Amino acid sequence: MDMEAGKTLTNEEVIRELLELLKKNAMKEQTNDVFEICSYVDGLEKKIDSMTEELTNMQNQIKEMQEDTLVNNAKKALSEAQERLNTRCEQIKSQVYAVKAQVESTAKSIVAEAKAKGRAALYRVSEFLGIKKKLLDIRENVRGAIKTTDKDIAKTALLAKGFREAGQTAANAFRTFADKPEVDYSQKEQKHPITKAVLAPMKAVKKMLVSMELHLDASIDKLDNLAMNVQIDKEKHTENEKKQEQTEPEMAEAKRVEAEIVYSPMVAEPQEYQYNADAFEARGVDDVKQEAAHNDVSKVREDKAR
Repeated sequence: MDMEAGKTLTNEEVIRELLELLKKNAMKEQTNDVFEICSYVDGLEKKIDSMTEELTNMQNQIKEMQEDTLVNNAKKALSEAQERLNTRCEQIKSQVYAVKAQVESTAKSIVAEAKAKGRAALYRVSEFLGIKKKLLDIRENVRGAIKTTDKDIAKTALLAKGFREAGQTAANAFRTFADKPEVDYSQKEQKHPITKAVLAPMKAVKKMLVSMELHLDASIDKLDNLAMNVQIDKEKHTENEKKQEQTEPEMAEAKRVEAEIVYSPMVAEPQEYQYNADAFEARGVDDVKQEAAHNDVSKVREDKAR
């Protein structure tokens, strides 16, 4: 595995580089999705580390339990319960490391292609969906661990109760033998060392497992969300490119037509026109000529009549 042990995905250089490329290409939703997916995987690893710490503490507590016949018989069963949990924890840890390796490998490939081919290569972030199967397997393992832990908690609680009641019975037997009154332990909260040594760590591990299951649910949902956002962005980008392809010829034609227009200076018309007073004056002269001609015709008619 290329990743340094214990190094989180969100601090990996290639992941940061991928996030920066997504951000520069205005792919905000995808940037957030990828970051959150990596954060979820980092969170799983942290929970596993905490579980391992609890189980190691539990193992040490079992070893240090007071030696007596009853406890010695119980220690074997308790150690087996601890080993079952530890084995399951190691399996889950191995699965999480495989997820981290796949995420890093996919990110490296996407970044390299994006540098060579541009924005379109960034749509490959949907390939992170490839880790979904691994996350589903981890979730199934975690659910199995929760069931096993529930059974071990119930058995351990019963064992602790038996030891506590046996101790109380023995204590009262000695008090009776010493002519002392018995103690009503039902009025007192008594906890057997097993409760602290084994039961408490088991409950802590169970709580972490439940939290892991919720974490895995969120991771799987986020993967589906990433794939959806990539598809939406791809369709939107394709639509914008089509619009641009349709607009460019129209703009080119408009520029061509504009370039062909010849702007000529204003020139005088060859025919002169008369306006305003001149027009009215010319009209008046014509009227006078017409009236004189009419009078001449009338005079000729009168002379003939005579």
